[in-house]
Amino acid sequence: MKQLLILIFLFVFISCANNKNDKFVYISGKVTDFENNPIEKATVGIKNTDFKDIYQTETDKNGNYKMKVAKRKYFALYAIRESDYGKTKLEYWAWNIPAQDDITINPKYNNLEIYGVHIFEPITKPNNTYRIYFRPMSLKKFQQVNGNDTIDIIPILQKDEITIKINDNISNIKTLDKVLEYNTTGKYIYAYELQVIKPENDNKRKFDKITIEIQSNKTNEIGKSDYFYRKKDLNN
Repeated sequence: MKQLLILIFLFVFISCANNKNDKFVYISGKVTDFENNPIEKATVGIKNTDFKDIYQTETDKNGNYKMKVAKRKYFALYAIRESDYGKTKLEYWAWNIPAQDDITINPKYNNLEIYGVHIFEPITKPNNTYRIYFRPMSLKKFQQVNGNDTIDIIPILQKDEITIKINDNISNIKTLDKVLEYNTTGKYIYAYELQVIKPENDNKRKFDKITIEIQSNKTNEIGKSDYFYRKKDLNN
């Protein structure tokens, strides 16, 4: 009888431990520059929709980081070594983080920040494109911001300066438009919107990882951002 009680206790203990672990996952990766050199003591953080930090950690000497987080979707992840920000570098951003399972995100950052990324599918058949809205911010222009109502901190870009990867495969950019965005602070700021061909439907993937990489010929600046787009079932 005593042995049975011990076995029952162990079973209940292990079950509770497993249930507790099921509520958490790990977000991990390596922070580097664009020459793949690791960045030590970079801050990696996760923000909620109120733009407050809810998790934060720091990279080791090899640029590695790891965060234990509650299992859910997160608004944004950023990476920057604070001593670099606004001086020699701007931030890396990833958006719409699907932390339902352990996930690897490898930030790369330099002197061009790709901010405010939004992605949607046009409601028109054959439903084979994504429209991508993003605001690239040049460090050189960022350092020269004035008090005007219109903030111009984006580099002038052509299609061949932008690479869009969907699940690490390069996608064909069909359109590229410069747009003007109104900010609720009463300011206007420039941004871009482009349209790309998306990959054929892969039923094994719940999300498409869409990577934006920019190398500006005019300012000689480079940056990267990632966005995780939850795929829709167009049959429903």
